[in-house]
Amino acid sequence: MVKNLGEAIPVYSKGLGIAPEKVTEIRDVRLKIAVLRIGEVEIELLEYGNPDLPMAKALRGDQPGINHVCYEVDGFDQTMEKLMDAGFSLVEGFPRKGVHGKIAFFIPPHSPEERIEILEMEGNHE
Repeated sequence: MVKNLGEAIPVYSKGLGIAPEKVTEIRDVRLKIAVLRIGEVEIELLEYGNPDLPMAKALRGDQPGINHVCYEVDGFDQTMEKLMDAGFSLVEGFPRKGVHGKIAFFIPPHSPEERIEILEMEGNHE
C-alpha cells in the first residue's frame, strides 16, 4: 500500500530494476494498481484515491506498507468454504472481480489485523 503511486513506481522500478507490467485502476473503489513481476512473483503497488471508503478501510488501504499476501487457487468456491469453516471472516464486498480474476479477502481468526487474498485467475474454471 502506497500513498502516491506516481512517486512509488519509479522508486520500486529503479530499486528492483524492473518496469511495471501493468498499471490500471478499479474505479468503483478508486484503487490504482501497478503490477511489477520478478520471475513467478508479482508485487502490486496499491493506492486508494479515497482511503476513507469502507472497502479501503476494511482492507487496511489507509495504512501504507505491506498489506497482504495473495494465494492463487483452483476451486475458488471450495477454497472459500474451507477458509470460512476454519474461522476466517470474509471481508464485506467480496468475492468480486479483481485485476487478474475472481478475488476474495479474508481476515484470519487469530489476527484481526491481517488480511489474505485468494485469486482464481481468469480462464481457470472449477
